[in-house]
Amino acid sequence: MNYTGAINHVGLSCSDLAKSRKFYDFLMIDLMGYSVAMDQPYCVMYVRKTGEMICISPGNKTTAHHKTNPGLHHLAFSTGTHEEIDEFHKKIVSFYAAHAGYGHILDAPSLYPEYGPHYYAVFFTDPDGVKLELAYSKGH
Repeated sequence: MNYTGAINHVGLSCSDLAKSRKFYDFLMIDLMGYSVAMDQPYCVMYVRKTGEMICISPGNKTTAHHKTNPGLHHLAFSTGTHEEIDEFHKKIVSFYAAHAGYGHILDAPSLYPEYGPHYYAVFFTDPDGVKLELAYSKGH
């Protein structure tokens, strides 16, 4: 298999590492099955058994993230079924209810035919407003 061009990891800067750590521990470990590969004051690295990694690290505390600024627009994770997205949605809504200011749902689970005939997704944010997505796309 040719891995040239495969994504190794994605790094996200956050304004409050402790707050983001609580959110990303829930998202990456509890909901998506990642584990912590590195835990340092300057970086927390989450890794899947298949090798994909997501890193969070302290960043600028004064400039808020916005998806239309140059840089990351959003980060999407794949799932295998609509039902997994619906179950995920219930859990992330409960997390947000218990942790005010840690993010919110942007768009509830739904079909999004503008992205493909079977595209089903939920859109949500992290504590800094970074847009995240959990998506199912039959045939992609």
